[in-house]
Amino acid sequence: MIKRAELSIVPLKFKHPIVTAHAVLSVRRTIILRLETVDGAVGYGEGVAFETPWYTEETTQSMIDTSKLILNLLKGMTVTTDLFPKLVSSIIGQRMAKAMWESALWEIEAARANESLKTYLKAGDSVSCGRTIGIGLLNQTMKSIESALEEGFERIKLKASPHELLPALREIRTVFPDAPLMIDLNGSASEQPIEWFQQIDAHQLLMIEQPYPSRQFVKSATLQQKLNTPICLDESITSYDDVETMTQLGAGKIVNIKPARVGGLREALNIREYGIPYWVGGMYESGIGRYHTLLFASLSGAHFPADMSGTSAYFEQDLLDTPLEVENGKLLLPDSVQPDWNPIEQLREEMITLQT
Repeated sequence: MIKRAELSIVPLKFKHPIVTAHAVLSVRRTIILRLETVDGAVGYGEGVAFETPWYTEETTQSMIDTSKLILNLLKGMTVTTDLFPKLVSSIIGQRMAKAMWESALWEIEAARANESLKTYLKAGDSVSCGRTIGIGLLNQTMKSIESALEEGFERIKLKASPHELLPALREIRTVFPDAPLMIDLNGSASEQPIEWFQQIDAHQLLMIEQPYPSRQFVKSATLQQKLNTPICLDESITSYDDVETMTQLGAGKIVNIKPARVGGLREALNIREYGIPYWVGGMYESGIGRYHTLLFASLSGAHFPADMSGTSAYFEQDLLDTPLEVENGKLLLPDSVQPDWNPIEQLREEMITLQT
């Protein structure tokens, strides 16, 4: 049974602003959950919704509110990761909040088995990874691509608004004709004509990620029929059922699995078993949530490198006691990690204590 839950709201400053099709991020406010059971077991999870609902409908505040509901539903219950999805099923959506709690429960289960979470999940020792680069000043973008290739990253994802993308892509392909490139549109290309996509199609990309808003499966299927480049769905995939919808309609050929976006590791494992080509994405989370996601990414079956770098690549200060580092394009996974409470206590803006 759960005794106590603590939510720490921690702002993390990016070393360099993150550019997406919808936003430029300089600070990432994340939520760290510390969950304690009556028998003294402790687990941690990270809530990765953003402050505003530009990526999904969830926000930092909605995760706090949902956590209060979750604790009420679990009051007096012996909770396992198997039971958790059913116990909170009366809460519609709110998958990132649920994933945060489920992550902490996975850690508690591993601790009760006297194993590290890595051993408990039968995870690997490393993960092949890609580098995400926001298209800004073109000369700086070129340098970032060159650096990523030299460091051994096996895939480069470019992020930009549609009006910036095509001219930049032409220049990039002139310099790097054979680089393993993909683009991420974050659902921003609804107004682009088919001719625009066909010009993109000519650049021999690994995939086009999320061209349309999340629920436009039929429109995505129509586009996929007209392109050689595979479409990868990201924001559209919030559950196993969404993967079935995608494949039945032909709305894409690849899935980006983000455990936080689909409600937790349990649903991510279900999607992995579906058999569709997939890779694993991050949410610009701290090392606490990143480690959990990487453990899932290290399991057999991923068709493309994960969408993450080491912890030193993102924030001026991370929250993990052990850095996650890249060597020759692979992220190394320590056998055991813990949150570093010194920076958490120094940086956090607020701590919310929930008790049964």
